[in-house]
Amino acid sequence: MAIQNNPTPSPKFSPTPAPQKNRTPLLAGIIAVLLLALIGLGIGYANRGNDNAQLSTDLVEMEQFKATAEKQYYESLAELEEMRGSNEELNALIDQQKEDLRTQKEKISSLTRDSRNLVAARRELKELRTQTDGYLVQLEDMRLANAELTENNQRLSSERDLLSSDLQVSRQQNESLNTERAVLVSEREELTSTNEELNRKVGVASVLKTNNITIVGQKARSNGRFADRNNASHVDRLYVCFNSLDNAVAKTGNETFQLRIINPAGETIQIDAAGSGIFTMADTGEQVPYTKAVSFAFDGAAASHCTDWSVESQQYSEGAYTAQLYNKGFFVGEGMVTLK
Repeated sequence: MAIQNNPTPSPKFSPTPAPQKNRTPLLAGIIAVLLLALIGLGIGYANRGNDNAQLSTDLVEMEQFKATAEKQYYESLAELEEMRGSNEELNALIDQQKEDLRTQKEKISSLTRDSRNLVAARRELKELRTQTDGYLVQLEDMRLANAELTENNQRLSSERDLLSSDLQVSRQQNESLNTERAVLVSEREELTSTNEELNRKVGVASVLKTNNITIVGQKARSNGRFADRNNASHVDRLYVCFNSLDNAVAKTGNETFQLRIINPAGETIQIDAAGSGIFTMADTGEQVPYTKAVSFAFDGAAASHCTDWSVESQQYSEGAYTAQLYNKGFFVGEGMVTLK
């Protein structure tokens, strides 16, 4: 076995250490920096705590505001609803106002999503209150106006009913008066008719009857007297005589007969210049021509009368001549003669 000889190590020489620097100022600086950092952190945490505390306060205020706004909104709706009635126009206005408040409520709700808008939200809530108050005043004015209008309508309705009642009474009175007037008119007409009938009867009764009516043709003689003739060519005049009978109903005084002489052609001999005219039949109203009138003083007793129809140049033709007598519009007799 070989023996290994380990060489003896050579001794090492360490350099002389350099003199160390004084680190105290450095440490002091570091400590100062650390202290400042700690102070900054503390202040930051303190500020953050203050911010958190403020944020918490704002959130609480916002929630309280939301509750207040919600309460005020529904109170406003309730106040508007209290004004609702039977008037359709008023109710339509309330519905419109409620819709306006809902729009304002939505505007407030949009602001409450951020606590930083609390001031603006309060302002809008105040506006909602102002709106509500204005709406209530408007509704109250309208309600009072409607009440006044209703009162006026009721008053006018009462006046109308009163006038209608008065009118009805007046109509009834008028109808009663008209009925009474109609009765009076009817009675008057009946009385008039009765009087007319009585007058007619009296008139008929007062008519003077006649008899012995004669008519002859006559020719004038040289001595001025007249002789009866039947020959038409020898006749100068027609001579009519008759008797009027007594009548106790007829008034005394002047009486008149209408003499109507009808020639063979059926025509009334009529010459206006010789006293002819027209009279009216009492029973028919017919207009009848007459030849001449025969008047005399009537004293109630019977009497005889004669009259002639003598007209210069009067020509008479052959045939029958009829003498008709009328008194007070009634036919009272006739006589006839035939000329050859």
